[in-house]
Amino acid sequence: MYADVLFAINFSMDFISLWAAGLLGCKPRRALRMSAAAALGGVYAVVSIAVGIQGVWQYISAGAASFFMCLISYGRCGGLRGILKQSALIWGCGALLGGLMTAVLSLGKGGNTYAQSGSGSIWIGAAAAAAGAVYITVRLITAKKGASTLALSVEYAGNHIRLDALCDSGNLMREPISGDPVILMSAALGKKLIGSENVRALLECDAQRLTENNIRFRIIPVKNSSGGALCAAFRPDKVTAGSGRRAENVQCYIALSDCTAVYFGGFPATAPASIAS
Repeated sequence: MYADVLFAINFSMDFISLWAAGLLGCKPRRALRMSAAAALGGVYAVVSIAVGIQGVWQYISAGAASFFMCLISYGRCGGLRGILKQSALIWGCGALLGGLMTAVLSLGKGGNTYAQSGSGSIWIGAAAAAAGAVYITVRLITAKKGASTLALSVEYAGNHIRLDALCDSGNLMREPISGDPVILMSAALGKKLIGSENVRALLECDAQRLTENNIRFRIIPVKNSSGGALCAAFRPDKVTAGSGRRAENVQCYIALSDCTAVYFGGFPATAPASIAS
């Protein structure tokens, strides 16, 4: 098999696997970043065959490639544990996709795999069928994820609050540079952490006033029903998700919503499902 064909096959399969793993892991799915990661996977596949990597080094190099593909696609994922979890999802989705493609091509070519198939149209049809099957499978899995709650402990400048947040897989807000998730919290709770004046500055996205008050903030792009928008989010000193032995420190930002009467499904905050994973 030619290097360009091998690269194209692995690129497309890696991209689909990254997209599916991002959906399962409630991670942001950005086409440019996933394309760069899939390109890395394609190059690795070509190099590994050309060099002839075998034995234990094959597993080590494949694990390293998966690790960096995860970093490129989704960011830090909340630390080493999050990256390892997301890498496992990528491997699982890749195995599902590869198995489905092999099955489809075996049916069409009497047991031959796509590596032996000389017909581009057969490979394209098999890839489309496998990708469609993965899409349906992932959608069915994510559709069964019901709404849950997540205990949060938030500290900032000596102020401390505890709350139960709605764990929402639809909350995909991320800080664009680090990829850290963003918790959306009611302004009423925000006042207990950063004070009324800073809450107003945050809601108004007043970068000058936030800078003057030494608030660590970032501008977050948001998509809503009316199109794109921007909001400001601040970095708390410490956020702990979960309770008891399952409590973990998470790196995240907090954006505020001026909802004085209606909260998020009856909760004062909504947290991305990725924080709980």
